Amino acid sequence: LADAKKNPSKHHAEVFILRYSAVWILSVGVVIALATYEWWGRWGYMIYCVSCAAPYVWYPLAFPLKGDVGSPRSDWYILKANLWIAVFSFIGNYWYTHYFYGVLKADYTFDAHRLNDVPIALYFMTHAYFMFYHVLTNCALRRVRSAFRADSRRFVFECVLVGAMAYTTAFMESLTICGFPYYRFEDRDMAYVLGSAFYGIYFLVSFPMFLKVDEAGGKRGAMTHATVFWESMGSGMVVMCLLDFVRLWLGMDFVMKAGGH
Repeated sequence: LADAKKNPSKHHAEVFILRYSAVWILSVGVVIALATYEWWGRWGYMIYCVSCAAPYVWYPLAFPLKGDVGSPRSDWYILKANLWIAVFSFIGNYWYTHYFYGVLKADYTFDAHRLNDVPIALYFMTHAYFMFYHVLTNCALRRVRSAFRADSRRFVFECVLVGAMAYTTAFMESLTICGFPYYRFEDRDMAYVLGSAFYGIYFLVSFPMFLKVDEAGGKRGAMTHATVFWESMGSGMVVMCLLDFVRLWLGMDFVMKAGGH
């Protein structure tokens, strides 16, 4: 975790994110085990997914975290983290999902409100997942940087670690949602192997970039909300380019259909 003395806002935000993540992850396990989604309908999906993501924002606003008490909200890391992830997860759902539709022949088949043919509920669920993933990888990358001298060997090791975490994260998410029957693949085995590599491209960029947010702590290392917004937007564009480069390499066409497939 971030240093509690040098960077209290980020430290207590990361503690909160990990603790709250355990709550919604447990709820997902219960939902899948009991198959409660079978009777939800589109509003049920929306309410559940919003309820998983919203506490990351409303709880710190209602009950300021220990590292933020007495500080202006513009300095709170928890709000910057939410902003970065909200922008990146929106881009991911709005744009990148269509690569899964086109390249992996995937589709969501449950009844849902949709934006650009992607269930709106998933924009919120992605926010919850990404907040959890990115704090965990913050800890791993910070551990490497604190334990080893900054040289070319550490850089190579960090690149390998980011690649391993990116693929593992993508594969484990694909594996854990396999119990949900309304996410369809034309070839499920290909989706797990190729799809996880494709999905992992998101994290090759986002894991190291998200760590940068207020990492130095204090006024010297603090970012403005505008900087956080544009860095997340830029990261999103890098991922977009990488996904399309892979698509071209695979020799596949890409068509975005607003009305579905």
